[in-house]
Amino acid sequence: MKNTLALVLIPLLAFAASAMVPVTSVYATPPPAQGGYGAGWGMNPNNWQTATGTFSAWGLYDPLYGGAGAAWVVGWPSPVYITYAPITLELWIEMYALQSYQYTSYKWHRLGDNAETITFLIQGTLSSNSGQWVSLMKATDPLTHLWFREDIFGRTGAPYGYDLPITWIARWGNGLNYGQNLQWEAYVTPDPDDITIGPIPACDHWFEFQGSFDLAYHVDDGYYSLVTAGCPAPEL
Repeated sequence: MKNTLALVLIPLLAFAASAMVPVTSVYATPPPAQGGYGAGWGMNPNNWQTATGTFSAWGLYDPLYGGAGAAWVVGWPSPVYITYAPITLELWIEMYALQSYQYTSYKWHRLGDNAETITFLIQGTLSSNSGQWVSLMKATDPLTHLWFREDIFGRTGAPYGYDLPITWIARWGNGLNYGQNLQWEAYVTPDPDDITIGPIPACDHWFEFQGSFDLAYHVDDGYYSLVTAGCPAPEL
């Protein structure tokens, strides 16, 4: 028997660091401090704009200068040609990502009197103005198993119980409707302790990590668990 569960949508705005970010001292010119927020990339979650500076100059035009806009003269009897103030336009666009997970907790209760395969989905969406990798990562234990913690009497390890191997499939597609416009799908093995999807291009996309594990007929009693973590990282 195969069970697939579905839960409610829980949005998560992910501001997560990742080892996939390059180690370098060379970055683009950062935005300045503004509105109480510090200078630098990723330091200000607001849109803002400023307009500053003035310029004024009065002069007489010298038709013998041979130039065009720079032929205006001030300062007699020794003429000085006007030096114009630069007009600068600067635009900073931050990299952003809005990541949502549909499933953040699964709990199962069984009597252990039946052999079955349990299948679960960790689904999410990603909206970003840059390509991103999406990872399901080790939090407390590797992603390879649902780990046996203890039997109902608190006894740990074999022969009281055994870890349950998990088989993983990862996939992603275009748009925010799960299952539509599939772009990539594969069986994956956590290595070393994460499953990574991508790079997923900029714009709106859905992704899924599908896991399944088998319960043997008369499987050992006790408590089994696995805790994972997830975050996006920029495509480089």
